[in-house]
Amino acid sequence: MKKSSVIILISSFFLTACDLGLPRMFVDYDHLPEGEIKEYITDTFPNKPKKEALSKMVSSHLNSDHSPENIQNVVSKMGMTCHAIKDFCEYSGYIRTKVTRVSLGSGRAKHIYRVIISPKQGVDSLNIEKQIVQDTEKVN
Repeated sequence: MKKSSVIILISSFFLTACDLGLPRMFVDYDHLPEGEIKEYITDTFPNKPKKEALSKMVSSHLNSDHSPENIQNVVSKMGMTCHAIKDFCEYSGYIRTKVTRVSLGSGRAKHIYRVIISPKQGVDSLNIEKQIVQDTEKVN
């Protein structure tokens, strides 16, 4: 009984001590529009979404109907906003992250995503603009 108590005490000490040196990341997904695209972005974060994967996701919902109206309908259901006058559909949002480190300070970043598709040009026109990471605060 005494040995197990000592082992538990030592194990908890090492776990606590190791935890102090590791950074913690807090992620806020609230600024991404709802839908299947948000689910994909949150599943792949912190990696950049892949154009091929999003194109396949859209194509899987088209049921062999690649008409502009059907593409617009499908991407609208996935979280995109379509602009009739400008003839494109867009998904735009961002993720806020905050990393805290005990000895090194902390930092915040904003990961911005923009996905665009032109229904008249088809699924191949889907484009993911470069993921932009902006540091908004650094404290040392």
